[in-house]
Amino acid sequence: MLAPCIKEHRNLESSGRKGRGLLLSLRRVIIILKLLILLAAALFLDDDTEETIPQETEPEKQIRPGDVIFVERNFNLYRHYGVYAGNGEVIHYSNRDGDFGDDISIHKTSMEQFLDGAGQYFICKFPKHCRIRGYHLFTKKETVERAYQRLGERQYDLVGNNCEHFALWCRTNISESSQVKKLENGLLSLIQDV
Repeated sequence: MLAPCIKEHRNLESSGRKGRGLLLSLRRVIIILKLLILLAAALFLDDDTEETIPQETEPEKQIRPGDVIFVERNFNLYRHYGVYAGNGEVIHYSNRDGDFGDDISIHKTSMEQFLDGAGQYFICKFPKHCRIRGYHLFTKKETVERAYQRLGERQYDLVGNNCEHFALWCRTNISESSQVKKLENGLLSLIQDV
């Protein structure tokens, strides 16, 4: 199914502006469909997930550079993650004018823009040791350095490389999303029930 889309993409590229507009519309539809799947999972599926990075959260304590933070969006349907870089700035994966759009990249923004009207943010706390292979708790300074190393990256994928994947990787070396795992486990349980 993906191969015809790639072939069509090449044909559209050669047909100029009209083709690029259609390609952008197709990308928007794909992003919206992925988002709808995640939102459905958040609303209708159990919260039982397989082994993930254990996280505790606390609302708005003393924030420090290197903290992984998140805000809850759209009536708590999903969480948006970032790395606090200090001086009121956050490095995160998003579009410049919202979480989703045509130009999603890892960039630095103000805390106010990151919050985007959210009443509060949460700080993720991670254990020093974890049994997950590859887990390493970086210092907060290293976490910020890792976030800066990826500035400008445009490899966003809602299911495979989203803001949560990025922020957790910066702190723990594990690129995962509990929101995506929740969706995967829920879909598996739905398939098994059929």
